[in-house]
Amino acid sequence: MAEIGQKTLLDSGWLAARSTDVQLTGTQLTTTYPPTSPTSPWMEAVVPGTVLATLVENKVVGDPFYGLENETILDIADSGREYYTFWFFTKFQCKLSGAQHLDLNFRAINYSAEVYLNGHKRVLPKGMFRRHSLEVTDILNPDGSNLLAVLVHPPDHPGSIPPAGGQGGDHEIGKDVATQYVEGWDWIAPVR
Repeated sequence: MAEIGQKTLLDSGWLAARSTDVQLTGTQLTTTYPPTSPTSPWMEAVVPGTVLATLVENKVVGDPFYGLENETILDIADSGREYYTFWFFTKFQCKLSGAQHLDLNFRAINYSAEVYLNGHKRVLPKGMFRRHSLEVTDILNPDGSNLLAVLVHPPDHPGSIPPAGGQGGDHEIGKDVATQYVEGWDWIAPVR
């Protein structure tokens, strides 16, 4: 956690886990059963970062930018969206006084997310790399100890990459608020 003026960056101390490996709700994670360490199914998370960056950092998958490792990563078209739907969890301290208030700012969540803070749920609008700000003053714990869990979902229509690759795959991802080049184009290889 880094302090910048009146802002605190929540950029360390995060844990992540595949949603299908966690049998708890966001309310439970942020009230009675928070994860306490990077023990299975939880792992240290890369924040800011992506699900793929977290998986690479924890050696769950190979580095897609090294050799042919990209070919060994299970593509979302083959795995389904649930495989790449992940919980991210952290704790932070914040005790306000007087007329102070707190906004949680999210920069570039891709594609959609449910945010749980101390048992309260907020849903972020869908869209690729959107910025979101949530006013959460009324749901902070009075003692200053706060539990935050974010369930991040991939695009609704991720599409698939044709064997030959390139030119936006099968264009299904175009049904979402997302760019088609992520499935490959003439100037970029698709990253699974």
